[in-house]
Amino acid sequence: MLSDDELEEIRRRKMKILMEQAQKPKVAEPLANGLVNQLHDHNFWQIIQQTKVAFVDFYGEWCNPCKALAPIFAELAKDYEGKAYFAKIDIDRNRRTVGQFGVQSVPMVIVFKEGKPVGNLPGLRGYADYDMVLSQLTGGPDTSSYV
Repeated sequence: MLSDDELEEIRRRKMKILMEQAQKPKVAEPLANGLVNQLHDHNFWQIIQQTKVAFVDFYGEWCNPCKALAPIFAELAKDYEGKAYFAKIDIDRNRRTVGQFGVQSVPMVIVFKEGKPVGNLPGLRGYADYDMVLSQLTGGPDTSSYV
């Protein structure tokens, strides 16, 4: 049988763990891993249906503006980790998904909310343009890492 002191120590450790968990920020978007994820025809809807806010870059390997968008998207994914899911899909290898959205020029970013398309951002844009839309949808980037 455990002594009162041992029981008190167990309670104290358990309370400490609970307090630490309570202080951790809640993740609004579990799939928002801080990376730009690659999607394909076979998993596109399965993944998108699991998201609250998703930005999907429809791109071509041969497209120079698409290449210029890649680092912007990577920075946004880091800044909105836990808040928005970022992905890209190659238009030449995923014709079925591309056809569903009628994408005719790239880059084309399609914005999803609760698994449904809510708008698109055609062409290459700067960080601030995407950030403005993301802020409206998510309440802004996580700034705790800037302190």
